[in-house]
Amino acid sequence: MKILFVSANSNPLVPPVNGDAQRTRLLYEACKRFAEVDVVSLAGQPLRTPQHGRMRKWLALLPFSKITALFPVDPHWEAVVDAVVKKTDYDFIVARYFYRALSCGLWKYRDKLIVDFDDELPFFFLNQLAPDAALTRRIRLKLAARKAKHITRRAVQKMRGAFFAEECVAKANGGRFLPNIPYYVEGCADADLHIQIKRLVFVGHLDYQPNQEGLSHFLDRVYLPLRGRITDVELHVVGQIKDEVMRQRWQGYPGVTVMGFVDDLRQEYAECQVAVVPVYHSGATNIKLLEAMAMNRACVTTKEAFAKLGDRFVADSDLGVAANDNGFVERLVTLLTDEQANHDMAHRAKAVMGKYYSFDAFCEMVKTAIG
Repeated sequence: MKILFVSANSNPLVPPVNGDAQRTRLLYEACKRFAEVDVVSLAGQPLRTPQHGRMRKWLALLPFSKITALFPVDPHWEAVVDAVVKKTDYDFIVARYFYRALSCGLWKYRDKLIVDFDDELPFFFLNQLAPDAALTRRIRLKLAARKAKHITRRAVQKMRGAFFAEECVAKANGGRFLPNIPYYVEGCADADLHIQIKRLVFVGHLDYQPNQEGLSHFLDRVYLPLRGRITDVELHVVGQIKDEVMRQRWQGYPGVTVMGFVDDLRQEYAECQVAVVPVYHSGATNIKLLEAMAMNRACVTTKEAFAKLGDRFVADSDLGVAANDNGFVERLVTLLTDEQANHDMAHRAKAVMGKYYSFDAFCEMVKTAIG
């Protein structure tokens, strides 16, 4: 079996630096287990789609408009992929993200095309909704998100296959469920609660709007009240960041260190007592939540992020789930002061991770869907 793996967001042949790249690498490695795989990586290449006027952008939202009207093709990317496809008779073409597959001109190969949607397609537009955006832009993006939801159902019916990172979304669109799994699986020793300064860790792509909004909310509404209860607490914020304004803002909170990208993420988990995932809206399962649990760390997250996990984890048993800011504080106080509660929660979560979120299980799902 021969597969062409097309990626426009990250290169699966190089070490991944964020959750997006990790899932791309994992999908590529899974395909390699049962097929011969060629790779076309357009990561880092500028997207050169036609620049349409304001009227064309609104016309793309009409019910009868083509799929490519909303997601135009990049002629250069299309030419690169077409040249490769012409040389080899591939059984399947696997790509990450539907909108990027369209940009690469892959829609004409839809009888062979399998796309990992990952997030729901509407989030491509909803994540562009800045709080200070003009009213017309907000309306257009919301209408585009609604149209994208209908496009997903139609596209999945016409393609060879589709993966989604949420089980309910996969069922709703007739696709296959492919869960996010942690890239790093070697766990850490139990958290040490006997040291004086207790450390929280937040890991994520720090230029991603849901992470920025969640972390800013957490610092104001949870972290500062927590320091009023436990004075010897600090927070390490880990992940790629280009936004220097946000970096400086977060650094201004007492005890907060914005680490940025780190070479050894495992060390950050090993030296913390609790991992926090204060995400209030996102496209799919937060991979950093799963990663922290695989690292044997007790976690506290929001009810919104917990809802994305499905039914494999038990709230406030396998991980702390906060319905509000005060609940977040209370769960952190318990996990930073009660060693038994901390270790028991971490162990229960890690057991679930080993059963349902292993790389072997991930590979079997990919093979079943493609092979």
